[in-house]
Amino acid sequence: MPHRNIADLKAGDTLKQFFLLRRVDRRLTKGGKPYLDLVLADRTDTIKGKVWDEALQKCSGPLAPCDFVAIMGTVEAYQGTFQINLDYIDTVERLRAKGRLLEEFDPDILIAVTPFDREALWSELLNLVESRIRPPLQGLVLAILHKYQTQFLDWPGAEFYHHAYAGGLLEHTWSVTSHAVGSLEIYPGLNSDLVLAGAILHDLGKIKELTGPPCPQRSVPGGLLGHIVLGWEMIREEARVLEFPDEQLLLSLEHVIIAHHGALEFGSPILPRTPEALLVYYLDEIDAKLHMVQRHLDTDPGEGDFTSFHRALGRSFYRAPDLPANPPEASPPDDDS
Repeated sequence: MPHRNIADLKAGDTLKQFFLLRRVDRRLTKGGKPYLDLVLADRTDTIKGKVWDEALQKCSGPLAPCDFVAIMGTVEAYQGTFQINLDYIDTVERLRAKGRLLEEFDPDILIAVTPFDREALWSELLNLVESRIRPPLQGLVLAILHKYQTQFLDWPGAEFYHHAYAGGLLEHTWSVTSHAVGSLEIYPGLNSDLVLAGAILHDLGKIKELTGPPCPQRSVPGGLLGHIVLGWEMIREEARVLEFPDEQLLLSLEHVIIAHHGALEFGSPILPRTPEALLVYYLDEIDAKLHMVQRHLDTDPGEGDFTSFHRALGRSFYRAPDLPANPPEASPPDDDS
């Protein structure tokens, strides 16, 4: 049976195929029977799954995040979204150990990747640093980008909510930085070096907060410290190695990084206290939130005028009818009008 993309699934679909297992939670029913709450993934989306006691007993061993799994089950609607009620699940690794060939298994269709050309985005970032950021921040940013180039190209931008796929960190960084370039045309009184350096490095700590593809998970340092503190440490360490000459400028950059979540309840140790930090916070927020909104509009299974409720954003969204990209030009008036 060919793979059915999660984004295309409908209630009632029966499946016999492979997924990447993103999350496994062992729970108990009200009657005390064990079952598993899963998050399954392919390159198009994620979907929840349920493995009840009877199906769980058929599984030949434990399941863990980042396993590739073979499943059989049925898609059903539940509380405004879809989930898969699984009749069977086991890992690809164990099935192959039993002699199963699994010729239809293709990990490439299960791993989500940015739709952008990563090499092109990377070249644009480097060119921007070389052309728009002056020393000494230019040298610091270039040193960090070259040091972590592999991770920037491969890492996700988040574990689940936004840009949560291979290359997502680079895509999000490029997008925030592109917004910053445009904003500096409107607000020329800001320190452009500081804004651009902050936009490029604001999520640097994600490299240590998250594990890499194909299955991003929160690391122990990520869980204990978070990417804001980790990113601040990475920047300060590189500045020390380079003997960065301007302590005040470095402190201002560090403030952009530390304050870029904008509020104490969202993880920033301090509120933005400079216009450059405030701008980077809002640009980061715009890109992350619009990405989440668009993804919800693209993947929500409902058919009404409004999507299902998005818990992270605290609202549903209107499915606006398609409008032309540009309004038609008005016809010239008649000569005798």
